[in-house]
Amino acid sequence: MTHFYEIRIAGHLDAHWADWFDGMSITLEEDGTTLLSGPVPDQPALYGLLRKVRDLGLPLVSVNQITVTLSQQILNKKRSNTKMNTNNKGAIKMSTNNTTTEMEDIKVSLKLKIAAMWTSFMFLYSYVDHFHLYMPGKIEEILAGKVFTFDITYVFLMVAMFFVAIPVLMIFLSVALPVKVNRWTNIIVATIFIPYMLFNLTGVAWLHMYFAAALEVILLCLIIRYAWKWPKQES
Repeated sequence: MTHFYEIRIAGHLDAHWADWFDGMSITLEEDGTTLLSGPVPDQPALYGLLRKVRDLGLPLVSVNQITVTLSQQILNKKRSNTKMNTNNKGAIKMSTNNTTTEMEDIKVSLKLKIAAMWTSFMFLYSYVDHFHLYMPGKIEEILAGKVFTFDITYVFLMVAMFFVAIPVLMIFLSVALPVKVNRWTNIIVATIFIPYMLFNLTGVAWLHMYFAAALEVILLCLIIRYAWKWPKQES
């Protein structure tokens, strides 16, 4: 038996997402939420819609089954000329006879944002070490078995590989770990790496090293901020 549902999600969606949500009516509310409404044939179909909301990384606000009278109003509204007008970036204005669109602002999940920041951090981290070879006398020091004040031994290389492997793994772990573990792992690892990045400035440091270190610290602080303010969903 077909039932009628209202699914409210945080943020605004463009009208072309209606096909993705099996033809559900899309209404942009003034409180910054989007209301998906329409008939749902059965519970598996409802679960399928909720999975699509989850896959887009959109916070779910509420799910309500509505009365037949109200559902009929929604169906009538869908048959009438659709007009949407928002002031948000990426909003659209559309009607059945005249369609005007602007560039779409696609919502990216928080996990992907954090993984992208770890990727940016890793590029800076590796290129600073690469540029280090162009500094006068550094290759000679390496050939002599020295890096800064440390002797190049298998222990030194193992420790260096350990500190390289951590941000590399964080790119994957930021996407794959469960939310609670993910949040605290990012906060702890990014906090540990901030003093480590500043320690790399000891000794002879050129301008490019200060610049890269500043960007690295900014990225780590952003990772901590995003992870600390991870959105919470009501159960």
